[in-house]
Amino acid sequence: MLAILLISFIQMPQFALLPATNLIATEIFPDRGLPMIQMAMSLPGLVAIFGGVSSAIMIRYGFTSKKTMTVSGLMMIVLTGITSLLLHSRFWQLCLMNTFVGVGMGIFVPSAQSIMFDNFSEKTRQFISGVSFSCINVGGLLMSLLCGFLIRYIWYGGHLQMLIAIPVVIVAILIIPKDKRVRSATEIKALNPERSTDTETTTISTDKANPDSARVPGTGSAYADAPAIDRARIPLKAYYYTLLIVIFMILYNVATVNISTHLASGGFGDPSTAGIASALLMAGGAAIGLVFPKLSQALRDNIFSLSFIIMAVGYTLMNLFPASLPVTLIAMFLCGSTMSLLVPRCIFNVSNLSDPTNSATATMLVCCVAPGSGHFLSPVIMTNLTLALGGESTQYRFQFTAFICLALAAALLLYDLYKRRINNRIV
Repeated sequence: MLAILLISFIQMPQFALLPATNLIATEIFPDRGLPMIQMAMSLPGLVAIFGGVSSAIMIRYGFTSKKTMTVSGLMMIVLTGITSLLLHSRFWQLCLMNTFVGVGMGIFVPSAQSIMFDNFSEKTRQFISGVSFSCINVGGLLMSLLCGFLIRYIWYGGHLQMLIAIPVVIVAILIIPKDKRVRSATEIKALNPERSTDTETTTISTDKANPDSARVPGTGSAYADAPAIDRARIPLKAYYYTLLIVIFMILYNVATVNISTHLASGGFGDPSTAGIASALLMAGGAAIGLVFPKLSQALRDNIFSLSFIIMAVGYTLMNLFPASLPVTLIAMFLCGSTMSLLVPRCIFNVSNLSDPTNSATATMLVCCVAPGSGHFLSPVIMTNLTLALGGESTQYRFQFTAFICLALAAALLLYDLYKRRINNRIV
C-alpha cells in the first residue's frame, strides 16, 4: 500500500510544466500560437493512451508483468528529466519531452492501479482510492509550486522535476509484489483435489510456500462482493465510467491549460502566480481525497452530479471576478476538489467489476485512456470552440464550461432518478 501511495505522488507529471504555458506561448515559442502550445502541453494525455493500450495487451497475453511495466513506466519519467537537460531549445523538443512523459504515464499508472485492484479487499480499495488521489494531488501541488519557481530561471524546469522519480523506481523494484497468477479450475483441483470451484478461472497467490492458497472470487477474496462471471471480459458498465471520466477531464482541464493566460489577462502575469494557482487546484483534490471514502459511502453515484455542480461554481467565480486573485485561487481550489470526487468513485466502481484476469485492461481504460483522452481533447475542443464563439476571452471560456457542467449535473440526477424508478418497479 505504501509503495502504491508513493507512486501516486508522481502520477501527474503532465502538470509539472502547465504553469509555464503562457510564458512558453508568449516568450519561448511565440510564433506557434496559444492553441498549438496548449495542444503540445496536452500531448502526454494523447500519448498515454497508446502506452496504456500497449502495456495492457502485453500484460493480458503474458509477455510481461504488471510490476515490470510499472517500473518501466517510472524509468521513462526519469528519462524525461535526463533528456531535458540537453534538448530544450526547439518546439519539437518540447513535444518530445511531453511524449516521454505520456509514454511513461501510460505504462506505469494503469499497471500500478491494477496491482492495487488485485491485492486489496473492497473496503481497502475504497480507502486507497481516496487517499491515493490525495497523494496524486499533493504531488501535483508540489510540482506546480516548484515549476512556478524554476521557470523564473529555466523555462523547462518542469521537466527537470521528473528526476524525483528515481527513488520511486527503487521503491517499486524492492517493494511491489509479484503479479497474482490466474490458473484454471483444473489446475487448482490438481493442486488440491478436495477444493472445488464453479468458476472457469481462479486466482492464486504467487507465494511458493503456499501454492494451493487460492483466491476464489466470491469466497473471501478481494472480489467476494462480486458475482461469479467471466471476468476476462470487461462489463459494459465499465465503459460508461470510462466515458464519464473522459467528459469530466475535458471540462476539468479547461482550468489547467487556461489559468496562466487568465491570470496574465487579469494583470497577474508572474509565472509563479500561475504555479500557486495550479498548486491550489491540486490542494483541493488532496483535501477532498482524505474524506472521499465517507462521501463515497454516503452519496454513492450521486457524487458525480455534486462534482459537476462544484466545478460550475468554480468556473463561474473566475468569470465574475477576473481581477480578484483571492477569488481566482478559491475557484481553483473548488475545481480541483472535484478531481477527488468523480474520478476515484469511477475507479472504485470499475474495481468491483474486475479481477486479475481483466484488471490490466480495466485500469487501462479508467486510469489511462479516459484521463489521457480528456486531457488532450480539452484544448482541442474547448479552446477552439470558445475561440470561435466568444473570442480569446478566458472569462467566456470558463462560463461556457460552467453551463456545460450544470447541464451534465442535471442529466446525471435525472438518470439516477430513472434508475431508482426502474428498480422500484422490479421490486
